[in-house]
Amino acid sequence: MALFHACPICRSRIPHFVPLPRYYIDKAVEHGFPYRVDEFETINHQAYSCPNCHSTDRDRLFALFLTPVFQRLDQAQAVRFLDIAPGRALTFWLKTHPHVFYRSCDMYLPEADDKADIHNLPYADESFDFVLCSHVLEHVEDPVRANAEIRRVLKRDSVAILMAPICLSIEDTHEDPNVTTPEGRWAHFGQDDHVRLFSKSGFIDVIRRAGLGVQQIPVTEFLTPEVCDTYGIGRNSVLYLGVKQQAVQQEPEPDRNVA
Repeated sequence: MALFHACPICRSRIPHFVPLPRYYIDKAVEHGFPYRVDEFETINHQAYSCPNCHSTDRDRLFALFLTPVFQRLDQAQAVRFLDIAPGRALTFWLKTHPHVFYRSCDMYLPEADDKADIHNLPYADESFDFVLCSHVLEHVEDPVRANAEIRRVLKRDSVAILMAPICLSIEDTHEDPNVTTPEGRWAHFGQDDHVRLFSKSGFIDVIRRAGLGVQQIPVTEFLTPEVCDTYGIGRNSVLYLGVKQQAVQQEPEPDRNVA
């Protein structure tokens, strides 16, 4: 157990994190959703958000992963970073890095830099060094086409952080285009604006079908259990990277590979 907690986004020391709002759990139970929140891969529902900046556990995970990545880059070279469906706390953190040229897009958020459909991004080929697409693909009509657009705008040897809710209790991604009501989506997908429930293999499959390699990085590969507890990161968290082109040739390893 951590002696104290801290947020890497607002860089504050805090007494505790805030749990996932009961609303989401209660609505899922009310509509008969058959899976518990602890059956999902990357969520710390007991330490979900920071009480100061309201960053989520996945925001903090991204910051902890990207910090050493940014430090290794040439500070004199601008790094072009595209954030799809941005979150306010992480946006602020990314903009504190002077060598990061930050751009955001979303269909509906007025604070996004560009109004854009992920199926048809308004950027030239090979425009960005990094793309972040977190908890978007469970909402969109065609996740393969969305990932193909991400691949198109990525520079060669660049990566996208691709994340979505992944239910570890199912073998195949669950989709049903006939489920269109809020009540039906709560029952089938666990939230009223989701249109699918990803399995682990199904999520990896849509990334590969878009022409990206997939690299899985368990949080335990770059953070100790104690650091996870300090920053409110679930120890079963996994980062998924979509790789535009294999940057390093290596032998495939179980649960971590580039395809």
